[in-house]
Amino acid sequence: MLVVHLDGVPKVLLEEAVRTGRMPFFSQLVRSGAYHLEDAFWGSPASTPFFQAGLLYGLEHPNLPAYSWFDRELGRKVQMNTPKDAHAIEQRLGRRSDTSLLADGGHTYFSLFQAGANNRLCMSTLASLKVMARSLSSEMKGIVVARSENPGQYLRSFAGDTCRAVGEVWRWARALGDWRHERAFLLSKVMLQRLGWSFAHTKALVDMVRGVPAIYLVFGNYDEVAHRRGPLSEQAIAELHRVDAYLAELYAMARVVDNPYDIVFVTDHGHVDSLPFEQRQGHHLEEMLLRGAPVPLSADVERGLLDGRSPLPVRAPRGTDAPVIVESGNFAHVYLTRDREPLEALELLSEYRDVVARASRHSDIGIVALRRGGGAVALVKGGVYGPDEVVHAPLASEFSKRAVADFLRELPHLRTAGDLVLFGEAVRPGTTVGFAWEFGSHGGLTLTETRSTVCWPSNAPVDLSGLSHCVRLHQRLAGAYRA
Repeated sequence: MLVVHLDGVPKVLLEEAVRTGRMPFFSQLVRSGAYHLEDAFWGSPASTPFFQAGLLYGLEHPNLPAYSWFDRELGRKVQMNTPKDAHAIEQRLGRRSDTSLLADGGHTYFSLFQAGANNRLCMSTLASLKVMARSLSSEMKGIVVARSENPGQYLRSFAGDTCRAVGEVWRWARALGDWRHERAFLLSKVMLQRLGWSFAHTKALVDMVRGVPAIYLVFGNYDEVAHRRGPLSEQAIAELHRVDAYLAELYAMARVVDNPYDIVFVTDHGHVDSLPFEQRQGHHLEEMLLRGAPVPLSADVERGLLDGRSPLPVRAPRGTDAPVIVESGNFAHVYLTRDREPLEALELLSEYRDVVARASRHSDIGIVALRRGGGAVALVKGGVYGPDEVVHAPLASEFSKRAVADFLRELPHLRTAGDLVLFGEAVRPGTTVGFAWEFGSHGGLTLTETRSTVCWPSNAPVDLSGLSHCVRLHQRLAGAYRA
């Protein structure tokens, strides 16, 4: 089995690529009937850590609220592209699960977690330079034999791509008047997108020749570009064409090796255009929430949050810890204390009433999610809605009511999520307000972000239709290929 993870590619974009032939190889697979292409819903939040914990470890409630958050157990902010953070989180996941899709000889490339794989090309293993150094020689085996270009051709191609990347970054940053993230993006373009994924693709070819039983290969190039240039940008779309050529080579190898491979294609979430809150408002979300002008809390909101309970006495905010606001894309986690336990609605009304009022009334915030009693509710346009009531909420048509209800059911399990979780409003079709400085976002609750894809061979010994959670994908693949 080879699982190819196309990170962040919206289902509608794949469908268009099939229809128009923009991804010629992938289009041929689907249009010929050789592969089924269907919708899938992986659960909330629509982010890579949550998806990979479910797919690789089979964890339904992994307590991974975003790609970046303030971790209540560790007492600090974590970011999943930081190796030491990925390693710490993987250790926690490993204590909760004794199973993995990659156990007993599997390999992984550019996933966040090693998940029992025999090789070490993932984010969590980068935390140990000694481990990486010891594994480097084995990772290089077979690369020279498998190359498709001679060294001169490769160097000329690499130099040309690098020059084009430098020019594009220069033009973009000058036009925008902001160089934030551009150095890191350029490094990603040159080292990761051009070298890294080419290396991983070649290693997967070698693995199939050697008969590695399970391979998990993540292509994150589209996702990287979509964050910085937008999901429908020319640069992001070009990455789909680049990946399509890789897929053709993988498929050809999968059919000719002694033990043929079934290739399963998945996407973990979609992307929407993002308009940064800072750009629209002229200040950061934190300034508005914590130091903005006082606004009254709606009587309907207060009544809904109390839910028939008596209010607590009004009191000053607890402790001396400064609040932490993590802008995770087009959603944000608001930690009003650094306690290990999140605040519930009664405590928020007692100590942080102004913050709740500002969040619930701001025009750029479409949904405020918070805990109430043993469950969770969403504040939408002055109303309070539980998971079973979301169907009646006056949400913008861009939002998925199914995903909103699912997130509210998941929030009590996301103990390290914020006391408030804010989702940017849908301000026009295919576009939401983003809290991070980026122009393509995910993790929110729109139809585009939460409508994912699974594509599998028509003659495979598994049916991957009707999937309603990433754990179901784990279970079906493990049952068909790991039994």
